[in-house]
Formats: sequence, C-alpha cells, structure tokens
Amino acid sequence: MRTSVLLVRITAAQSRVECEQAGALFDQVWAMEGMVPNEVIIATVHAGGYASLAWVGDQLVGASWGFLGTHNDEPTLHSHVTGVLPAHNSSGVGEALKRHQWDWANERGIAAITWTFDPLVRRNAYFNLAKLGARVTDYHEDFYGAINDGLNQGEHTDRLLVRWAVAGCNGVAPIAQHVAAAEWSIATPQDIEALRRSDRAAAAQWRAAQRVELRKAFAGGWKVVGVMSDGSYAVARA
Repeated sequence: MRTSVLLVRITAAQSRVECEQAGALFDQVWAMEGMVPNEVIIATVHAGGYASLAWVGDQLVGASWGFLGTHNDEPTLHSHVTGVLPAHNSSGVGEALKRHQWDWANERGIAAITWTFDPLVRRNAYFNLAKLGARVTDYHEDFYGAINDGLNQGEHTDRLLVRWAVAGCNGVAPIAQHVAAAEWSIATPQDIEALRRSDRAAAAQWRAAQRVELRKAFAGGWKVVGVMSDGSYAVARA
C-alpha cells in the first residue's frame, strides 16, 4: 500500500488513541467541538471502516474518515471527512490521504469511493475532478441541512456527489485533466471562502445563481463532466 507522498506519511488509524487524534484534527480544521465524535470514529474502525492520519515528520497535519456503504448497488467507501490543517493546504497532504484511501479500497475489493463537496469551492472542484479523476453523479440541495461548524455556519449545504472508480482500474487510480471545451458551463467564484468572510451577501448570490444552473442541468438530462481551465464546470448531455 502506498503510504507516503513526498514528505507526507499516511497511517491507518487503528487504536482508540489514533481515532481520537483524527477527531481532534477534524475539530481543529472545522473550528468546532465534536465535528466527528470520537466514539463514531472508533466504532467505524472497529466495524471495518476507514480512518487515517497524515504526518509531516512527527506533526499530525491531516486526517480522513469514511464508512462502508453502497451506491447504485455497488460496494463503496463513503469518504465523509478529509481535513488538512490550513498551513498545509496545497502541499500534497490531501492528495496523499485520498490516494491512501484508494489503495485501501482497492485492497478490499471495494468498487468505488464516494464523497460530497460544495460546488462553489473551486479548488475542491479542481482537486476532485481534474486531479483525482472523480466523476460527478448527483446534485443535492441543502444535503446536510444547517451545519454549525466554523466553515459552514449560516450557509446552505448544497453538494455534488462524486464517484471515484476503484474496480476495473487495474490497480492504478484514475487520472484526469481540465476539459478543453463544453456545450455548456456553470461558473464558480474564484474564492468563495474568502468572499464569505468579506461579503456574505455576494456569496449568497453566488449560491442562488449556481443553484439555478445546477437544477437546470440535473433536471434536464445533462451531466457535469469535469472542470475547465477557468474553474467553471463543463456540462454535457447525459
């Protein structure tokens, strides 16, 4: 199993202490207490689910947690939370965690990994679709309802669900790239997280406008097929 990328070391959380370390990391990233309760992480690992820790030297800088499920009648690992300390964003930690997940799922014969992300967050769209090669399968409005953490408080929780293929890949995780052209595109803001801090009204307008477009796409026989170089979603007929 792949366990490191550059100077990042990924370990599977197995003991109670390691599960508690993952829970504490999530609380730090999401600025709340009990973002994922420790007992839930412990129970998930005990039942055969997934939790991992990312280290740079002896410093814990990221963690991930997911549980076994099904999607379209195939066995999946649903990766519910992957968090990286802000100081280590864009340094390869998130990718190392996801590729550890992929290897873990591949070793266990799991067909795919699924997770959700906020379609307004351009860097996550790029990471999920253009870097990892995951594919959008569904769109959900206010999927989680109200969340009172430090990142999502007061926000609508619209989400795209993605599927990252594991089965049928011959032991090699998918790769992808920007889509060069599309029949239709749906815009994303350059940095919605910064905009939420500086102008909540403008951020809300982005949510409302993007929701109209995503509703139209998913109700009208279209699908999101990737991201373009300007950060917009490429949309094509399903």
